Amino acid sequence: MKRVCVIDVAGLSQRLLDRRKDLWMHSLAHPVGAMRPTFPAVCPSVQASMTTGRAPGAHGVVGGGVYRRQAQEVSFAERSNTLLSKKRFWHARDLPGAPKVSLVFWSNPLAGGADVVVGAATYGCYCGGVSHHPLGLYEDLAEALGPFDVDSLHGPSASFAAGQWIGRAAEEVWRSGRPDLQWVYLPGVDFELVRGGLSAGSVLEAMIALDGLAERLAAVVRQDGGEVVIVSDGGYVDVCRAASPNIRLREAGLLTVRQGEQGEMTDLHNSRAFAMVDHQFAHVYCLDQRAEDEAAEVLGALDGVDAVLSCDEAFCEGLGHDRAGERVLVADADAWFAYRWWPDGHEAAAVAGRFDAEGKCGYDPCELLPGGDDGGFDCDESHVRASRGRVDIEPADGCVLGATCDLEAGGGLCVTDLPGVLQRLMFA
Repeated sequence: MKRVCVIDVAGLSQRLLDRRKDLWMHSLAHPVGAMRPTFPAVCPSVQASMTTGRAPGAHGVVGGGVYRRQAQEVSFAERSNTLLSKKRFWHARDLPGAPKVSLVFWSNPLAGGADVVVGAATYGCYCGGVSHHPLGLYEDLAEALGPFDVDSLHGPSASFAAGQWIGRAAEEVWRSGRPDLQWVYLPGVDFELVRGGLSAGSVLEAMIALDGLAERLAAVVRQDGGEVVIVSDGGYVDVCRAASPNIRLREAGLLTVRQGEQGEMTDLHNSRAFAMVDHQFAHVYCLDQRAEDEAAEVLGALDGVDAVLSCDEAFCEGLGHDRAGERVLVADADAWFAYRWWPDGHEAAAVAGRFDAEGKCGYDPCELLPGGDDGGFDCDESHVRASRGRVDIEPADGCVLGATCDLEAGGGLCVTDLPGVLQRLMFA
């Protein structure tokens, strides 16, 4: 069995790589090429497609959030392996052998996801904000490398510094854990894209830094007889405006609010419809057919909405799953969806909405924007410069695939083809 290390450089695209011709990634034996993402083109969904070989409608990770209809609760902090309706490919019974697998900050699926897992999380066995398996793994890494700064992965302090620790941890796990297959997630480029857009100098700086980290990890892997595969779970596109579907649903009487301890909150238990947003797409959950029809009508007229997909249309896009909304929104190419439900000037609602997770119904890229000396973030949605989620994008803005060795893979690949590519590499 050939040992393989897969490195996912978050936010990387061919368009970004073309900005700098002297990067190590340009020297790969299998040149970096484009892969089509599955819809929606956001990290949790695409990573699940990369490891199961199935579209979100089959594997069940339909976005970055989970809405539990029975409890009427939204969560954006889950990456458990139990969310998958399909097995990751390394658990398939028809493999020639059972590989030992390590996951380093890759979706963090502790519940039987892999033999070795280390990653920032808010669930499972964790120490210092870092989930880990087996017991004691993080303590050993922290002793060798120093503690991981969780703030470097979330919020306004997030930077490619997170990738520096992750890269070194991956080296340690590769050496000591001896995995046959290792998946590593290197963030940083994606943070700077949100803050500055594709042409920002900070994006290039982060890309150069992570290219160096990937080169160093690849040297360790290849010295030990392994090969490295470079991927990304999708690039970003520049955006210049935000649309707020929940404000429109509230104005139409479909979304209701209540008074919480800190101010005005969403009331999902009594709402007839709400939008769970994630970058450039959103699931719209509706109480009944009448609410669905009304929501489709009012959201179809919202500036920044490109399409309001029905269940049948979402199914054709590969998103036919019980967790998907009754309707699915797709933003205009230059727009993204903000989760807020309060109009401008409602400061009490803004305070509650920004800082109380109970009221949130979507991902908030503003949390990555530095907001001043108080350590907070910039709430101005017009300062978000890049987003993702659509799949009708140019190949240069999609996912990528490259390797330190030749791959039996032609052009026109989708991320669902990646398990087959890796199996051929490992068991040839």
